[in-house]
Amino acid sequence: MRSFFMNPGRSLFHRRIFPAAASVALVLFSGCQRQNHAVSGTIEVDEVHVGPRMGGRVEKIFAQEGDKLTAGQTLVALDAAELTARRELAAAQINSAIHDAEAQDAQLVFMRDDASRQQDLRKRNVVSPSDAERAASVARAQEKSLEAAKMRVVQARAQLADIDAQLAEMQVKVPTDSVLEVLSVKVGDVLAPNREVATLLLPQYLWVRVFVPEPWLGLIKVGEPVRVRVDSFPGTDFDGTVEQVNRQAEFTPRNVQTVEERIKQVFGVKIRLSNKDDKLRAGMSADVVFPNVK
Repeated sequence: MRSFFMNPGRSLFHRRIFPAAASVALVLFSGCQRQNHAVSGTIEVDEVHVGPRMGGRVEKIFAQEGDKLTAGQTLVALDAAELTARRELAAAQINSAIHDAEAQDAQLVFMRDDASRQQDLRKRNVVSPSDAERAASVARAQEKSLEAAKMRVVQARAQLADIDAQLAEMQVKVPTDSVLEVLSVKVGDVLAPNREVATLLLPQYLWVRVFVPEPWLGLIKVGEPVRVRVDSFPGTDFDGTVEQVNRQAEFTPRNVQTVEERIKQVFGVKIRLSNKDDKLRAGMSADVVFPNVK
């Protein structure tokens, strides 16, 4: 993913939890026996908040609120004219550095050959030892010049890669299949770095949080399947899986001293829903039945 980010202090999948579901939990529990031990909650959906790490002016927007998006799709593009010019310059500098390194390499080959020839002449007393040493010294100096030329190539390529990374951040990409819920910018807006531009919904990641009494905790296991029903499809069971069981009570009397009071404690349980048929929607009320609670 090139250009999506997670807001500081917020997870990639930012959850919405409605306190209203918790406020009616105790009322629901009082009728558990009559409802076949079903507890109710509201279906929620995971969200992604996306935006560029670089700042800039919004140049193009490629989707509208409510559109279905696919992974890798460009959502928003920022003006990148300045970065594009810098990239062209960096690419030219790379070519220049490569040509210089090639020339330095060819020069080194020539100087090494000359130093070898001077050593042969010295052995035959044709040239003085100082002339032979001078040729060897020149070759050694050329080796260092070649190393410096190669380093300039490495630096130029690193600079180009950095610019390419910045250019990639000028386009906000969709990280996964999703639905555009909120578009927070318009063409012409000037954005600061890490500014959120859109909120995406992940309809394939639906879940419901319900609240169960303390005596149920020993009967509910993470990973176990549950049955879920919604009012829109009466008589139809949907598959769910226990994903999380809270370790702390949501509602606790001020002084818990008796068994009766401990029973009033409730614990949040998160159920991940299967939505293969695309029938479930965020906001639906859902009844959850745990198989081991009789």
